[in-house]
Amino acid sequence: MSFSKRNLTELRQISDKRAQLFAKLNVNNLEDLLFFFPRAYQDMSKTTPLHLVVDGETTTIKAKIAKTPTLQRRGKLSWIKTALTDGATVISAIWFNQPWLMQKLQPDNIFYFYGKIQNQGRSFSIQNPQIMTEQEYSDNKIQAIYPLTKGLTQNLIRSAVKQTIDLYDNYLYDPIPDEIRKKAKLSTLEFALEKIHLPNNQQECLIARERLAFEELFLIRVALYLLKKKRVEDAKAYSLLIEDTVKNEQIIEQMNQLRANLPFELTNAQVMAVNDLLNDLKKSNPMNRLLQGDVGSGKTLVAAFAIAYVKFCGGQSLFMAPTSILAKQHYQTLKDFFAEYPFEIRLLTGQTKSKVRAEILESTANGKIELIVGTHAVLEQDLKFENLVLTITDEQHRFGVKQRAVLGETDNKGYTPHRLVISATPIPRTLGLILYGDLDLTLMRELPKGRKKIQTYTATSQDETRIYTLMRKAVERNEQVYVVCPLIEDSDELDDVDSVESVYKQLSQNIFPDLNIGLLHGSLKPDQKHKVMQDFLDNEINIIVSTTVIEVGVDNPQATFMLIRNAERFGLAQLHQLRGRIGRSDLDSICILQSDTKDELALTRLRTLCKNDDGFALAEEDLRLRGPGDFFGTKQHGLPQFKLVNLYEDQELMNSVDKFFKEIIRDDPNLRKVENRNIVKAIKQRYPELLSGMIL
Repeated sequence: MSFSKRNLTELRQISDKRAQLFAKLNVNNLEDLLFFFPRAYQDMSKTTPLHLVVDGETTTIKAKIAKTPTLQRRGKLSWIKTALTDGATVISAIWFNQPWLMQKLQPDNIFYFYGKIQNQGRSFSIQNPQIMTEQEYSDNKIQAIYPLTKGLTQNLIRSAVKQTIDLYDNYLYDPIPDEIRKKAKLSTLEFALEKIHLPNNQQECLIARERLAFEELFLIRVALYLLKKKRVEDAKAYSLLIEDTVKNEQIIEQMNQLRANLPFELTNAQVMAVNDLLNDLKKSNPMNRLLQGDVGSGKTLVAAFAIAYVKFCGGQSLFMAPTSILAKQHYQTLKDFFAEYPFEIRLLTGQTKSKVRAEILESTANGKIELIVGTHAVLEQDLKFENLVLTITDEQHRFGVKQRAVLGETDNKGYTPHRLVISATPIPRTLGLILYGDLDLTLMRELPKGRKKIQTYTATSQDETRIYTLMRKAVERNEQVYVVCPLIEDSDELDDVDSVESVYKQLSQNIFPDLNIGLLHGSLKPDQKHKVMQDFLDNEINIIVSTTVIEVGVDNPQATFMLIRNAERFGLAQLHQLRGRIGRSDLDSICILQSDTKDELALTRLRTLCKNDDGFALAEEDLRLRGPGDFFGTKQHGLPQFKLVNLYEDQELMNSVDKFFKEIIRDDPNLRKVENRNIVKAIKQRYPELLSGMIL
């Protein structure tokens, strides 16, 4: 029977009640337990002679019980004391509330003791040490440390894992072909699963971890490839390859006229991106493309050319944004772009009145409306298109997995719309292969000509008076200001970190009582957030105090000044995204990174931002400097949670996976060879829910 169907209660000491406690750790069966990896290890392999023990150090010593132990009690508290010796040096030992150890601690018995050393005047003692016989120590020099929940202990989990490994009969498919495994110098799956839990030394831990982390990345990389391949092979889209020569020439002329009417020149990156999209739209397989560009690189304009081509060819488009404010901005931008053309464009959000909504639904269903711009409200089942050719999602990771899936559904004629995803979040290439491995990628790294560099400076709290002077001068020029804080409200645990509520109070009551100050954070109701942002856009608010909810937001050309408080608490990529809210016009803009930190790594990040305005370069540097974390929540991408892979630290491993993945696919694109069949089987076996079952 598969481990995934075997209950934990098959194991000794695991009752139904304890099985429920394991369930809190997302361990529901024997397979889950097999893949419930340690979070750390307790290394007891190095022993220290008694004359070399150090105060405060946790270590292993080998010693003999030097005298008969004493047991004392005081209320519910008990303690055992004795002395340990290695023949040359003597130290004391004490155990609290473990009276049963008296029988074990017989004089002259030799044990291994693992615990913390404490200095007591001229002598040393070891506190609550773990006691092991020669055999026990030989078998457990390195012990796994697992995540816990109340009611479970390390020893109970270790026992359950050990029993599971003993029962394991190599039932899992090993997805790594032998040839690749040997080239990559990886262990077998069976070895890795045993040694990740029961290593004999640190080297075995590393070998097991590398093998299993490689496998995690490899399976997801292949799964995304299969998803992409399946879409290409199985789905059909409206091909906009116009065979009628006269009509084709008319469309080309319209597209050229659209470009000629622009008051500026397209960048080379925009031209190449438009060509990518038009080439995809001419294919009978659905486009699945990620258009990734830095803040202000002109991605919406590129999308507009794709929408125009669809319109000139007689199709409909859908443009979805994560917020109503952003949807309204895209709507107005596209209305202005197509002002000289008879183009039916409508806005559909949760705030659209029912009567207007009903009219929009009817006009969309009969093809009169050629472009719908909206929020998640466009995903309602009552919105029907006559021939939806193109769907565009702005900042896709801010939508739920199921919400995004709706955009890829086929219509009643069996056609799947072409799909374009737009993102201003720079993602390093290796990370993008994992998060967006099922999409073709178009990168835009060039900013429009004339765009001024945002002057970025570091500052401390001692510079506040000068900063406030600069803020007031900006307001006097009829410009607007962002003040960004890391917290919504004050925290006792983080008393040195600014909150939007305290800063809002300080600015509105003490610093700028004569100005209009706005407050914005994620805990406000949607209509409250909407009103604050709209007032800011309408220049009714001079200064807006906000959390990072403005990170991906609207374009306000009058916003020219940003102060980021406690800037050390943000990553480089996030700081760059925040900075991108200003500098949206030809006005001079300033970003101040205020921080009193003394941490050299944090200061390096801030100085890097001052010198660099390339979002992609900053994202790569962020990964190098920042260490563990979550770029923007891989959960939101619909991928399984990585158990071992760290998307920041495992860059070399990702490159290795990509190299061998390409080698396999180049040689066997359909994974039909005998040595590759286990790859598909393993994805089915271990990740049956991966990408909602759309892969195989």
